[in-house]
Amino acid sequence: MRARTVITALLLAAAATAGCSNAGDAKPTKTVTSTPASPAAAATAATGDLAPIWTPKLDAAAGPNAEATGACQTPSSSECARYIKEIMVVVDGVDAAINKTGKRYPQSTAQIVKMRDAQKVYTDEGCEGDPAADDPNSRCHAIMTITVGPATLGMTLMTDDLTS
Repeated sequence: MRARTVITALLLAAAATAGCSNAGDAKPTKTVTSTPASPAAAATAATGDLAPIWTPKLDAAAGPNAEATGACQTPSSSECARYIKEIMVVVDGVDAAINKTGKRYPQSTAQIVKMRDAQKVYTDEGCEGDPAADDPNSRCHAIMTITVGPATLGMTLMTDDLTS
């Protein structure tokens, strides 16, 4: 149990570090639709742990150095809309995987609900392509829940894996 706690702490620290971004280091991104599972992830699949399988996919959807957060400083941009769509496709996969396990993932499920709520605001407000969406007082900035969501969801998956 102690080794698992140490591993969890290291993974949380790595996830927090991966979430840091330097806006000046923006690089072109490419669409990532799937990340192959590593041998370690395949091995943990037998135990039912979701974090080792889904955290890399969430990170890939958010882009290198969590580029989605930087791109969505301008919620109206097509780049932001692309990241939102890619992240939420992976989130839908996480949700389906949670349902398939038959286990309770309360923190992860709560995070998924928050992300879906933010996506609904983004869609309902018509944020993509609307210059008014970029106003700091716009409700469209609720999408930050989605752009930081991959790191948060990855951590909650680890926690829920340990407790479920």
